[in-house]
Amino acid sequence: MKFFLTIAASDNSGGAGVQQDIKVAHDLGYWALSAITGITVQNFKEVFKIEAINSCLLQSQIEQCCSSFPVQAIKIGAVCSLKNIMVIVNCLKKHHFEHVVLDPVLFSTSGKAFLDESSLHVLKEALFPLTELITPNKPEFEILTNRKINTIDEGIEIAKDNCTAWNTSILLKGGHFNDVNIKEALITKTNVYRFERERITFTYEHGTGCTLSSALACFLGNNISFYNSYSRSSEYLIKHYQSLQIRLT
Repeated sequence: MKFFLTIAASDNSGGAGVQQDIKVAHDLGYWALSAITGITVQNFKEVFKIEAINSCLLQSQIEQCCSSFPVQAIKIGAVCSLKNIMVIVNCLKKHHFEHVVLDPVLFSTSGKAFLDESSLHVLKEALFPLTELITPNKPEFEILTNRKINTIDEGIEIAKDNCTAWNTSILLKGGHFNDVNIKEALITKTNVYRFERERITFTYEHGTGCTLSSALACFLGNNISFYNSYSRSSEYLIKHYQSLQIRLT
């Protein structure tokens, strides 16, 4: 049995956060463990409230998971507080995991912030270097770099420098760029992998970022290459959302 750990916030609607991460891991053959960073109140359209979990409780959750199970893949989502970031940093330093994917959830689609400005610096300087891959979308990458990015090519050039500065690889997601097709790029210290796929409109889109990052962690945990992990994760995401028949008025 393979074990996957999600460190993220709870979504009471079940479509994102820890709840979605668990579904993805199960689909891809993992037993899913969880350490909850915060509680949200939300529906498929809007986040109404975010409350961070006590950092000591988060530490206990992570330590029990990491000491009791042979964790092969970790996905980190919304961390919800500066204290939580430091707890995660200390646990990752203690246990030395290879396959850690971080989805830098800075705010919800409806605009609710998960982190304040003072936490961003620590996120980048302390947590990013302990990950194998981060998966920002265009607005998140602009905030992280304090740069306006108009095209995927501009983003790639900026990401090349940040791979070294943050000591991690970067998947720059393309859904927020204005291209006809979705163009994405996976940038490592030595390579740039470009991807292009048809822009598909799903009837339901809640939790797509969580789905992709969790799938990436699972495939990387199977020691599959970056390129093939992305390809399989993207294919999984499309099939998953095409299979859902959720229509709420």
